Amino acid sequence: MASPESRLHVIFSRSARGSLEQALALARRADIAVAPYDDLSFGPIAHYDARPRAAWVEEVLGYADWGEAVEDSLPVLLTSAETRDPPIAWISPDSAQSVAGFLWWLSHQGERDCLVLEVPRLHTLHAEELLDYLDRAEPLPAARRAAWLATWARLQAEDAPLRVLGADGALESAPLDHFDADLLKHATVAWQKMALIVGMALRDFADNGLYQVGDIVLHARLADLAEAGVLEWRGDLSVMRGCEVRLPE
Repeated sequence: MASPESRLHVIFSRSARGSLEQALALARRADIAVAPYDDLSFGPIAHYDARPRAAWVEEVLGYADWGEAVEDSLPVLLTSAETRDPPIAWISPDSAQSVAGFLWWLSHQGERDCLVLEVPRLHTLHAEELLDYLDRAEPLPAARRAAWLATWARLQAEDAPLRVLGADGALESAPLDHFDADLLKHATVAWQKMALIVGMALRDFADNGLYQVGDIVLHARLADLAEAGVLEWRGDLSVMRGCEVRLPE
């Protein structure tokens, strides 16, 4: 819980949380930074429940124990409810994970006030760079709050496998195979590590200024494409660095 002398900062990336904590320390502030562990850009969101999300992630993405990520995210909501001053939400508008996490968090805030701070490429910035943003947070206007909440309600109703940033920067639902073409364009008739193809796809997203998806989803899709015969494979499909794939000759 934040003390009376501290301010609560909510950020939607674990790596960015570490950099923010360092920035707060450099600024000699007693503020607290928290971050949810879950990634709301994928999986069921109609009801935020650890068991169905964990079951979906294990069945569809092949990643076990995701329920712990869901459970470990809940204290962020409790801490936000208990803080005295309006919390500060740090949003990376070019990251689907950050925007989805923020909308999930905002949907649990009820009528409580909050401040927002939109920082592009947030999870790539170092502590020294974050220092310039510490005093830039602004109150969330009622109209924008309502629009964001309406977006989240729509996404919950659609309950799609993925949520991605559209051309207008808004979060939208997407099918599970949404990124298949981005992966396949890096596949060749030569054997390549799955990790290399995933890394090249992630680099493409970064070059375009949008952080759409993480390696968990891309790895799972490569494995599905291999099992479907679209790609040939050798090794352990469950290990990105332990398996190679190629286009059929």
